[in-house]
Amino acid sequence: MNRRNKVVSVQETRAQVTREKLLNAAIDLVNRSGMEALTVRNICDEAGLSTGSFYNLFSGKDELIAFYLKHSFESYKLTAEEKAANYNVIEKCLMVYRFYLRCLKDAGLEFVSGLYAATNSPFFDFKHRDSEDEIVIDLVGSYLEEGKKEGTIRADVDIEEAKLRIASIVTGMQFYWCVFKGGIDVAYQTDELLRIYLTTLLVEGVTLEYTLPSLDDRGAFLGE
Repeated sequence: MNRRNKVVSVQETRAQVTREKLLNAAIDLVNRSGMEALTVRNICDEAGLSTGSFYNLFSGKDELIAFYLKHSFESYKLTAEEKAANYNVIEKCLMVYRFYLRCLKDAGLEFVSGLYAATNSPFFDFKHRDSEDEIVIDLVGSYLEEGKKEGTIRADVDIEEAKLRIASIVTGMQFYWCVFKGGIDVAYQTDELLRIYLTTLLVEGVTLEYTLPSLDDRGAFLGE
């Protein structure tokens, strides 16, 4: 039993090292030559690995990009959860997406634009991916469920439908951020649209106290 566990551990370690090489190669390629240079062959050449090694881990470059963003967001997500603890349900949802958009900005406009290059990018398909591969939306869904229990979110709200509408708002703003080459304040615009929609989910007559500072729209990302 111990020997088998040790073998699995070694295999997992090797796979992780290979993933890291491929991810670093992809990032270097985009930073140096733009998104158009990001092909499986170029990634493998940059990493000094075979295409077979790539396809043992990823189905294509779009899955690699989605994997990168998922894992790069984990530290942002932990910070968002910590900071959101003392806010109301709407502010918690806004807080998570503020950090999510920060993560995308740090990943870079070119890199995020690559998500829209494929019509079947796994990054956006939150309905069919495994729960452990979720990036944001399930956390927001859990906040809405908490809101139901505490009596601030209406009992008749369909959480899955709400998640779809929230994802559509955020994804739509991301898309136009890419289309306009970063020329809009995606954080401010997303924040405003989410706040408006989330308010419609509140129990009639409920008034929440808001302490989360609003973002301003002076063209700065996250109010900077």
